[in-house]
Amino acid sequence: MYVATLGLALFKYPKYFDSKLKYLPIIFFYTLLNEFLGSLINNYEEFSLISTDTYHNYNWLIYNIYMLVFYLYFYFIFRFYIEDSKHKQNIKYGAYFFLTVCLINSFIDDFSKVAQVYSYVIGGLILIYCTILYLKQFFSINKIFSTKENLLFWLSNGLLIFYAGYLPIKVIRYIHVIQGTTPSIIVKRVHLTLLIISYLLFIIGFLRMKRGLRK
Repeated sequence: MYVATLGLALFKYPKYFDSKLKYLPIIFFYTLLNEFLGSLINNYEEFSLISTDTYHNYNWLIYNIYMLVFYLYFYFIFRFYIEDSKHKQNIKYGAYFFLTVCLINSFIDDFSKVAQVYSYVIGGLILIYCTILYLKQFFSINKIFSTKENLLFWLSNGLLIFYAGYLPIKVIRYIHVIQGTTPSIIVKRVHLTLLIISYLLFIIGFLRMKRGLRK
């Protein structure tokens, strides 16, 4: 689904190359590359980022960096397309708060070896806030583009569904790590289901989109 989404993002690029969404193919390619590299590090010792044997399969460094790039990119997107100046300010302050939490979290948990859970959760909550603001604006003032044709509408729904469902899973897994226990297989299945739903919405958005988002 990562490959299909990236392919459609490239195929449909002429329809949004002059908008603020023009870097979407890079984000989706980065996502695909990150997952591929993460799998290599986790399964093959020769790809380890850390020389110590104890941490040879730790891939949190690349995921923590990815989290920063992904969240900040979408904060930028939503801040641009949301028209209310107060909400724009809130998103900007939210981004600053997220970066502050990231800095503090890096002192609590080693950025290169441990998942930055506090940063991830706070960043996800801010992203949920952004998507809700945009969808509220879309349904209240949108008079030009239909739901079927607006790419950011589908992206917003995909992000909202995924992060609303996955943030509790992130917390549950963190608690299990602290307690040294293993989460139920249901947790993994819910995670995969959320990924499938969100990327299906991304794909639908690319398939149905038309030109229209202002640059």
